[in-house]
Amino acid sequence: MELVQKTIGGCLKETASRIGQQTAIEFEDWSCTWTELDEVTDLLAARFMTAYDIQKGTHVGIWSQNSPAFAQAVLALYKLGAVVVVLNAANSTDEMIDQLDRADVEVLFYGSGARSSIFDEMIPKIRRNTPKVKYFLHIEEREAGKWLRPDSFSERSRKSLPVEEVRKNLENLPSETPACIIFTSGTTSKAKPVVLTHYGIVNVNLHVQKCMRWTTDDKTVVSVAMYHGFGLNTALAGSVIVGMTMHIVPSFRTQFVWEAISEYHCTVMLGVPSMYLALVRKEGNEVYDGSSLRSGIIGGSVITTEEFKEICRRFPQAHLIPSFGMTEASTSGSFSDWDNPLRSGEVTGGAFYEDTMARVRDINTGEIVGWSTEADPVVNPDGTKKREFGKPGELELAGFNIFKEYYKMPKETAETMTEDGWLKTGDIGYFNEFDEICITGRRKEMIIRSGENISPREIEKAIIQSGMTKQVKVVGVPNVFTQEEIAACIVVEEGQDFDPKALLQFLKPRLSYFKIPKYIFTFHELPMTASGKVRLGVLKEIAARNAADEAGLRAVGTTGNYAKAIYE
Repeated sequence: MELVQKTIGGCLKETASRIGQQTAIEFEDWSCTWTELDEVTDLLAARFMTAYDIQKGTHVGIWSQNSPAFAQAVLALYKLGAVVVVLNAANSTDEMIDQLDRADVEVLFYGSGARSSIFDEMIPKIRRNTPKVKYFLHIEEREAGKWLRPDSFSERSRKSLPVEEVRKNLENLPSETPACIIFTSGTTSKAKPVVLTHYGIVNVNLHVQKCMRWTTDDKTVVSVAMYHGFGLNTALAGSVIVGMTMHIVPSFRTQFVWEAISEYHCTVMLGVPSMYLALVRKEGNEVYDGSSLRSGIIGGSVITTEEFKEICRRFPQAHLIPSFGMTEASTSGSFSDWDNPLRSGEVTGGAFYEDTMARVRDINTGEIVGWSTEADPVVNPDGTKKREFGKPGELELAGFNIFKEYYKMPKETAETMTEDGWLKTGDIGYFNEFDEICITGRRKEMIIRSGENISPREIEKAIIQSGMTKQVKVVGVPNVFTQEEIAACIVVEEGQDFDPKALLQFLKPRLSYFKIPKYIFTFHELPMTASGKVRLGVLKEIAARNAADEAGLRAVGTTGNYAKAIYE
């Protein structure tokens, strides 16, 4: 496929010129056309430029749940060449202060809140501790049942805004301009800010369109959060580039998604495995009609073959495609076969699309033992070209879709790349005979809960700071709905008075709600190797076994957290 030199804002204008009267966004019973969306974002961009001095290169934060205003603000900022910094709606006050500072955010648009968090109550402390942020502004909230349309701008306002300047600047905006910064968790204690370009995002979505066979007749339910890569790049930008209608819901709730499919006849869904499993397994959802769903991407975390078959039985008419991707690869990287996603007999990450390359490196010897067709032949330093299907190693990627950098983290950026310029993913896997990548685990000790990548080290650090223990190891335990829940395995010395409820109260203001441990298990000592390292596999088995012991668990508070004294 020929790679194009286009920006996301430019693609919006092209889509508006092709199918201007088709619906671009639906939100409940409100909707707007592509022509209206293009005009509104021109006007918003001009307002942002004149009122807040937002221009090319300005870092602008968006802290909100999904809404038409979120989409409109992002697209307006893209037209200016500003860098959109998306911030998790579940962030704590401390996390917001840290991320706004590290991303050099100058303007913050924020919504009303998420779950029990009320952003207006959090903003004063954030404002006091982020001197770089010049403006704190409510994202346009819905009033009188309406979101922004072109006629929301008065005639006087329209005449005074430099819309033509915005359009001219967009025409001259290079495709390599940074588009967004997305924070992604890693093995370090803090999420890393990934910088992606318009060029990477646009061309990735052209490949995704080809793999998924999306057309302008499709309508996607946007239930994945737009503050994650899956929502921002594949759902929002991908819909703009293809010309698919976006049916936006504020956040993932099975009722919202089922209504989007059964009542609004959405044909495309994007989601992590736990989302699909919740749709299928939650009691009462069997009454909904899922026949409109034509295709869907299942990505973000590992899913078993049996779980995949279970989902497919609920949507027998849809092409549900397992996929491998990561934020540093502009979200999407490989897709299983459209007609036979289980052609190898099990769920895989699929084959990498053209113009990208992938290889597998033995983690002990450093030898390259597998590679994708596009990377053939890969030559090892010793001149060998031996390719062995089924031999595992760390997955490495190269191509147009690789991220620009971790913002202001040159050391971490360099450490993520090989000497010859390939991205080290941290995932362990192998290539099968169908040229598909099969992910078997994570080199990094990541926990994936409902599609959220969670760094155990960040939680461990917070627990140590509580002063209630000197040693803790955080692991993931299996869960039927979220795939993994967080278990904190804490060492309690003999005679020590430990209060799990007090620990949870300490952690609540310091961590996002989804990082709070579901289980707290106490030990006199953790299982260790002879060299003094925690035997992670053994510990995870103990944690999983005890998490399943409902009779032995003790409820802590009213938030669904559980404690158990194990002392093994």
